[in-house]
Amino acid sequence: MASKKMAMMMMMIVVMAMFVDRSVAIDLCGMTETELNECRSAVSKENPTSPSQLCCNALQHADFSCLCGYKNSPWLGSFGVDPKLASGLPKECGLSNAPTC
Repeated sequence: MASKKMAMMMMMIVVMAMFVDRSVAIDLCGMTETELNECRSAVSKENPTSPSQLCCNALQHADFSCLCGYKNSPWLGSFGVDPKLASGLPKECGLSNAPTC
């Protein structure tokens, strides 16, 4: 359950990063825009892929307390993020230390 919430929050941040002015560097919850985007295809509703090693590496140093702040966001589904895939992302990456939000 905690992993699901954390993954959903992380994906919301990925979606938000996609819409920010590209000339502004993003560092959100300890992850850069590039790192956030690395996880995007792994939670896509259409043609999802396995999370890349770069995505999993980025999750390892993410600020999960910060990510937990996005847990109730309603935007995931509206941006093509599959909540079930998002909830499984920490497990897919082998992360066992995701916090409870």
